[in-house]
Amino acid sequence: VNWDPPHYNTTVISAFKSKRLTNPFPVPGKDPYQLKINTTRVGVCGVKYLDSGRLEYELNTYPSSKALDEAASKAPGRIYLTHTGPCGLCSTLQDLSAYMQYKDMTSPVRKCGFKGFMSQKWAMKCLSNLGLTEPCAKIWFYNTRNTRKECLGTCLRNLNAPYNKPDGSLNDCLQCDEDKSGPVFKKVAARTRRDSGLESAIKRPPESISHVDHYYY
Repeated sequence: VNWDPPHYNTTVISAFKSKRLTNPFPVPGKDPYQLKINTTRVGVCGVKYLDSGRLEYELNTYPSSKALDEAASKAPGRIYLTHTGPCGLCSTLQDLSAYMQYKDMTSPVRKCGFKGFMSQKWAMKCLSNLGLTEPCAKIWFYNTRNTRKECLGTCLRNLNAPYNKPDGSLNDCLQCDEDKSGPVFKKVAARTRRDSGLESAIKRPPESISHVDHYYY
């Protein structure tokens, strides 16, 4: 059965933005695209609320959806799937709220990437202004820098092209980004729209979108 992503209103978005992560990720000091990292992904990412008001939470990777469900059954109302794949820099609920707010992250992130031509500081400020946490903004910065390095000519030629070709496939720029930058980004950032069950301005194969809802705010 294909997943029909829910639409989340400002109440949900604001609620997730206000949560506090008790085991935050460090801001990456090194560009993961310069490192030979293993891009294999195993497990799912879960939110565990630490108080009855659901204000504080921690993120944990579970080996499988079944393992998360078993943990949730022992802590009713506390543990929820937030995306498939293991947790990473963009798994926070603040980053989820930013993803919810912007159905199209490609265009604003691309603008931030252009600022990265001149200054990493400008690019990071631009990304943070989208509502991303600093660790998540940093992997987005590294992603745009790597895509610029690997796909610049292709992306300049497709600057105003629709995200999808008439046959539904990605335009050549997005496909280059998917191939050259995608595996490392998914490993390090972890949260993607597809893995979070969120709607996107980029049309994706329905079977590639995870069945995740976010009514645990």
